[in-house]
Amino acid sequence: MKGSRWFIIFIVVFLLVMFAVEYHLPKKFVWKPTFGHYDKQPFGCEVFDSLLLSSLPHGYALSKKSFYQLEQEDTVGQCKGILAIADDLILSSVDVKALLRMADRGNKIMLVSTLFGTNLEDTLDFRTYYSYFSPMALKKYAASLLAKDSICWVGDSTVYSRRTFYFYPQFCSSYFWMDSLRSEVLAQRVIDSNEFRYETEADSLVTDSLSCIPVAMSYLHGKGEIILVSTPLLFTNYGMLDGGNGAYLFRLLSHMGDLPVLRTEGYMKETVQVQKSPFRYFLSQPPLRWALYLTMIAILLFMIFTAKRRQRVIPVIREPANRSLEFTELIGTLYFQKKDHDDLVRKKFTYFAEELRREIQVDIEEVADDERSFHRIARKTGMEVEEIAKFIREVRPVIYGGRRINAEQMKVLIDKMNEIINHI
Repeated sequence: MKGSRWFIIFIVVFLLVMFAVEYHLPKKFVWKPTFGHYDKQPFGCEVFDSLLLSSLPHGYALSKKSFYQLEQEDTVGQCKGILAIADDLILSSVDVKALLRMADRGNKIMLVSTLFGTNLEDTLDFRTYYSYFSPMALKKYAASLLAKDSICWVGDSTVYSRRTFYFYPQFCSSYFWMDSLRSEVLAQRVIDSNEFRYETEADSLVTDSLSCIPVAMSYLHGKGEIILVSTPLLFTNYGMLDGGNGAYLFRLLSHMGDLPVLRTEGYMKETVQVQKSPFRYFLSQPPLRWALYLTMIAILLFMIFTAKRRQRVIPVIREPANRSLEFTELIGTLYFQKKDHDDLVRKKFTYFAEELRREIQVDIEEVADDERSFHRIARKTGMEVEEIAKFIREVRPVIYGGRRINAEQMKVLIDKMNEIINHI
């Protein structure tokens, strides 16, 4: 018990030391874009949401509803700004129609993504060039200390003057192609003409070596406005804290005007997975939530108490039965049935001679020492010398001469040997 106690203490101390070491180790960054509200990693939105919550004067909130759900709850006279940030914002035709109806009522909607889907692109007459984001390429580019790419603000000069912001090219590698003059460009990126991927369109539209491509633009629709932004990574913790470029994001958000802003997470991949989880409903209902908590506590207590060392059941070991008497009776019965009386006497004589050698150091098988042996046996047993000599000389023909005897004679000889042994 003492040894097990020291073992438990060692395990507890070891776990505490490992926990302290892991807690003080530098945290490893995860460079996967999640845009999650509680994600403190570089491409989460925990810092972004907290800054907007404390900066926007008319309020900032989050929701997990789709545009269709928000449109069903929307009423005339309660306009708001709606912000949707995702890596792939592929909207269905139902969501596009709901989005347009909300914009028509006076809501201002900002969609931030690298892909928007054909339903929205065909409706607003634009196309998007998508570039795959590689965290390894970003880290190599940042470590090489190369120059950043520039994004120029070209919006309404009466509100904000023109200004150039600098970002890593991996943050602003997606851009728009416009097929109509309905949109107003808010920000554009200057790139070399050779970087265009749509070569046929580039040949017909671009003549200079440098070209300006839009990365943020606005569509007026009804009483409201739809703002499209192709740089979602700028709306993350990293983008917000990257130098003084947070001002670029607030310029984009200023198009919401004095409306309260609602950011929806209904189109994030992680959110969709959480909504499909059955535990989401369990945690949303207080009785089911407490049932889940109590179940986990019960399992934990069960593991703690059953982990104790238990005394195993001590098996009952019965004392081995003495079968020597049964064996003797079995052997005697065998000899009796075979009528082999002389052989039984020979085996008894062997045991008798061995007992005399061991107890009184007399070898009756040596005929030359008969006189000395008979006198020694007589002294040890208290019997007459003549009686001992007569018995030995009577039994020797049976042992060595092959004399045949009957059952009565066998009994007499064996009883005499037992008598001598018992008197020693």
